[in-house]
Amino acid sequence: MALNKSLTGAAFGILNEFLSILHDDGYARPSRFEVVIKPPKRIAGTAAAAQMNNPAPFQLDEFAGDGTTRHVSMKCSAITMPGRTFTAVGQEHYGPNRQMITGAPDFGDITAKFQMVGSNGNDIKYFHAWQDMAVNAFDFTVGYYDDYVGEIDIYLLDEKDQRKFGLRLEEAFPKVIGDVSLSMDAAASIVDLDVTFMYRKWQPLEGNSNIPKRITQGLFDLLGNTVERKLLSRMPKILKL
Repeated sequence: MALNKSLTGAAFGILNEFLSILHDDGYARPSRFEVVIKPPKRIAGTAAAAQMNNPAPFQLDEFAGDGTTRHVSMKCSAITMPGRTFTAVGQEHYGPNRQMITGAPDFGDITAKFQMVGSNGNDIKYFHAWQDMAVNAFDFTVGYYDDYVGEIDIYLLDEKDQRKFGLRLEEAFPKVIGDVSLSMDAAASIVDLDVTFMYRKWQPLEGNSNIPKRITQGLFDLLGNTVERKLLSRMPKILKL
């Protein structure tokens, strides 16, 4: 019996392993990340807020002016870069069943941890004000959706703190502001704050580098000498499409 042609040729894994050794700084490390939280765009002076006597838009505007908005992003010490889940149903056929995708993917909530919460409470009040954009804290009037959703950018950083890849969480909102634990036994500790965000979907971000359209083009951008280019010439044709 004839062998499948895909079984012939040298193992490409050897080349991959060699290239990874040459570029160790290309590994993504969980401790090297950046978070940029962007509150609702429609904040200061919105007519709807003025009519409802809602101070939240003006509070968010003040936090943007005094640096609290930027400081909150910088204080994010842990966060999850979210995945996505597709729902599938089995389709009965003769032989093994096929799993068929039924629609758009689901994007689950994520929780972020913020460290070194200030004793002035501005970090907590920032998220309170954002939530109050959705529901007026005084008369519980529900606001317009576009007026209370923002964005969250999560970046992977390389060893030189350059953004290389990221995700933008669109239509984000702080759904849950966690409890703050206080104890006299924790005199040397600093308060942390957990915030759970909901969002509609995410989009990939490219950071400071362009994500190549072709595998070979990206490798040539990374490799700069003749020896490495010769190695690329041995790449299987199927990867050059």
